[in-house]
Amino acid sequence: MNRFINTTRWLAPVVLALALASTARAQDGDVKLVDEVVARVNGAIILRSAYMRAQEELLESLKQQGLKDAELEKKFNEFKPIVLEQLIDTELLVQRAKELSVDVKPQVNQQLLRIMKENNLSSLEELEQKMREVGVDINEVRRLLETRFLSDAVRNREVFGRIYYNLTEKEKRDYYDKHVEMFSTPGEVTLSRIFIASGRDSAAALERAKQVVVQARSGAADFAALARRHSEEELGKSGGVIGALQIPDLSNEVRTAVGSAPEGSVTDPIEVEGGFAIFRVDARKEPVAQPFDDKDVQDQVGQRLTYERGEAEMDKFLEKLRNDAFIEVDPRYQLADSKIKSNQIKRIPYSEETRKDRKKKEKKNDGKDAEKTEKTTATVKP
Repeated sequence: MNRFINTTRWLAPVVLALALASTARAQDGDVKLVDEVVARVNGAIILRSAYMRAQEELLESLKQQGLKDAELEKKFNEFKPIVLEQLIDTELLVQRAKELSVDVKPQVNQQLLRIMKENNLSSLEELEQKMREVGVDINEVRRLLETRFLSDAVRNREVFGRIYYNLTEKEKRDYYDKHVEMFSTPGEVTLSRIFIASGRDSAAALERAKQVVVQARSGAADFAALARRHSEEELGKSGGVIGALQIPDLSNEVRTAVGSAPEGSVTDPIEVEGGFAIFRVDARKEPVAQPFDDKDVQDQVGQRLTYERGEAEMDKFLEKLRNDAFIEVDPRYQLADSKIKSNQIKRIPYSEETRKDRKKKEKKNDGKDAEKTEKTTATVKP
């Protein structure tokens, strides 16, 4: 079932393992509360430190996507409100996995061995030592891996797997027919290029490029010869030959110009960074559709359909887990539009005064109970 959720793709940087840690669960009553509890999920707790680490993970992920400054801040603030929701949902999935007696120890050990090999280490003991040197606890890494594998196992078993194995042949065939381009070997074009630099006069450079296009299309001169004579880049010295490129890999402007152009055709000048480019289609290969009967194609079709339908089904599944659970969120972290509905518990702050009041009330009740017992005894005389 691991075909649906790949849980290992983000685990290579070992030193970031703790930054990815999520929930802290109370087990056997031995958790030391050295942190502030922001949420309770059945018998588990989520600490503020875990919540802050999850936010750091989100920020680091956005940075790795190339976001910076105002754009980074905007995206971070957009996703920040759902961080606690995701921590709670993950805890619910882990608890469900334990109800199902899911065992992920083999996957955890296999992943640690992979990390060990990637770091050219000879044993898990050596890996533990290296982690310790950078301030990482291997037991916390194990817990993190276990959490991820358990939650993914539930997603696959309870939602994605059920969708995948219940897909009909007709559903898969219809999806294939509508998206046949997704299951095709991409088309290729072999290109040559002439580059004319804009320089200080962009209009004059464009005019020069148009004149080169006229010469190339007229056949008065070979394109390679024109490239050696006019192209203002190193590639021009070898006749401007770029080579074979897959059409999906081309920029939008170039793909539009050459995507369906026949062999031997020459494009109009295309504005690119620093100047204008003229392309010649030296050769082309059309896309080739992979047949639906191919087992790999059917598997790909099934996975795509599963993912498309799975998001909505996953939301329903998580909603059921939330409704069946006892969830309490600290009011300071509870958002008005959150999917997580917190149980409202009335808390009375402890103080010496309230303790004395409670003692007085208990003493008063004890007196009433004694008086009631005495009256009852007097009434029921032998």
